[in-house]
Amino acid sequence: MEYFIKASSILTIFYLVYFLFLKQETFFQSNRLFLLTGIICAIILPNILIPIYVEIEPQTINSDLPQGVLIEPTEITSKFDWLILIPYTYFTITIVLLGKFLIEITSIFGLIKRGDVRDSEDFKMVETIDPISPFSFFKWIFYHPKQFHLSELKLIINHEKAHAKQYHSLDVLFMELTCIIFWFNPISWIYKKSLKQNLEFIADKETQKSSQCQKTYQRLLLKTSLKNHHMALANPFYNSLIKKRIVMLQKSKSSKIKAWKYILILPLLAGFLMSFNTKEVFLTKKTEPTSTNQITVRAS
Repeated sequence: MEYFIKASSILTIFYLVYFLFLKQETFFQSNRLFLLTGIICAIILPNILIPIYVEIEPQTINSDLPQGVLIEPTEITSKFDWLILIPYTYFTITIVLLGKFLIEITSIFGLIKRGDVRDSEDFKMVETIDPISPFSFFKWIFYHPKQFHLSELKLIINHEKAHAKQYHSLDVLFMELTCIIFWFNPISWIYKKSLKQNLEFIADKETQKSSQCQKTYQRLLLKTSLKNHHMALANPFYNSLIKKRIVMLQKSKSSKIKAWKYILILPLLAGFLMSFNTKEVFLTKKTEPTSTNQITVRAS
């Protein structure tokens, strides 16, 4: 239990720094690294204990204890400890979420099996029968060809290729597993949303570079703002934060001077480790041996 509390606290610290200082900046790649580092730190740092050595005086055991002292047995009343239900509840919900996770993966491979798959450079293009929103999952790019014009489809595929080239699916899977482990922490679900949103910013920037007209791509984002079915484990072209994505596309590039904000996490992590990840190690002070006077008795 202590591990989960500490890990959740570290994840919360990273999210607060991101939300307060980094969310509005255009350091998308650096933000990606920052958010992933937060997950890794949340998993590893709770296991690290900083020893604090404390010297104590040696203690002698007093053997002059009173004899014949009887301790009367006290009647122990058994009460149901509700705390024992906590681990059972945790593992039950975790198993349910893990099952949902596996079903999502199975559904994606089901689309591959039912779809029309063709090779395109290093990617697998999957034309789906189902009217789903375009998305990518590792090297597979899924789309419904009748939803968009050819020029629009080209931009959408470029967007998904940007996800695939930078292995954004690994980030999504990593974050999904984190949410499964720390499902009880609301911040973990908000964290996942922020990470996915930042991945969209990265792909949007890459796609807009390949577009002859920046407004064309932004209009395409608006067109796709109607909800379609999409996979939770994928990188869908559509998401509910279209307006935010358009705003970030139009935003001026952040000054490199503002990159100092990333170091704000260091004193916070140091303070957390010194406050909650310390362990006192008691050392007994060494005492110098005392010399005794020897008395010699001679018989007369």
